[in-house]
Amino acid sequence: MENELRLHSPVGAEPVVYTWPLSSSDGKDGATEVIETIRFVAKDVPELDSALKSHILQDYEVDSFESMKNVCDKYNRTIDSIRQLWKGTSRQSELMGRPSTGLLKHILQQCYNLAVSDPEKLNQYEPFSPEVYGETSFDLVDQMIKSINFSEDDYFIDLGSGVGQVVLQVAAATPCKMCYGIEKAEFPAKYAETMAKEYERWMSWFGKKHGQYKIEKGDFLCEEVKEKINNATVIFVNNFAFGPQVDHQLKLRFANMKEGAKIVSSKAFCPMNFRITDRNLSDIGAIMNVTELSPLRGEVSWTGKPVTYFLHTINRAMVSLPFPQSLHNSCTIPQETDVWEADPDVALKCGVSD
Repeated sequence: MENELRLHSPVGAEPVVYTWPLSSSDGKDGATEVIETIRFVAKDVPELDSALKSHILQDYEVDSFESMKNVCDKYNRTIDSIRQLWKGTSRQSELMGRPSTGLLKHILQQCYNLAVSDPEKLNQYEPFSPEVYGETSFDLVDQMIKSINFSEDDYFIDLGSGVGQVVLQVAAATPCKMCYGIEKAEFPAKYAETMAKEYERWMSWFGKKHGQYKIEKGDFLCEEVKEKINNATVIFVNNFAFGPQVDHQLKLRFANMKEGAKIVSSKAFCPMNFRITDRNLSDIGAIMNVTELSPLRGEVSWTGKPVTYFLHTINRAMVSLPFPQSLHNSCTIPQETDVWEADPDVALKCGVSD
């Protein structure tokens, strides 16, 4: 029989079970994650916090099964007793809100550790294609969330959602009515399915709420996704290594987005100092404002250098400003067919046909 560690839920959900020896990932050993899980419960349950300090975490060895089992047993007895005292009160329901930023980061890291069995498989992709994989860190997404005032009316999309961590984070941290992610590459999409299952399990175990979300395997350049992009209010796209052809196809789709819609990307879709002239009225920059989010160091998987993300806001008011009559007669924002007719090679290379 395998040695196991069990942790009881503070809200009565199914216990989580760890098999010993515990796996290590992200520079942490599994025993440390068990201890951190107990500490996060204590942040919600003050009665447990005092017990941790007095005897539960007084003395333990992360390399010893007997020592770690003793910690888990003490925790389980304490949290079970506390839940008994809660009967007939509203204390348990008070826990069932959105997770704190720290707790959400802990949950997603545990989900990733359990879901991504072979991280090397995430790097199997065709260069400069929509399948290019690069993970975006929790802290960078948190920065994006703080930069955008999400509301219950927002519809968030992650184009090229990888293992789904950005979608899951936004679903838990914001009041968005819907979060959607689509990933073309086989292994990230497969891992995303397990990520979602672990996410549901851990959110339930902690008693935390999240918004609606959907993550699926597919091509974000396909016809079916166009309507989703049109309806989105916030889009996240890690396009740092997509290449010009994919970026061009994305620009065609962004041209039909709602007024005020926002796009966050790792590479700007137009210059920040874009100025409208009679020669560039058909460029995507004519209908969007671009600002730079503060750079963060080491927040993506492909480089340890500071990475800047860009926030684009659809603003068609700029092309409604007065122009000479000759420009009014000749310049409009092109539809997709206009661009393809002007450059049929682009449509051919990107797999678009009539």
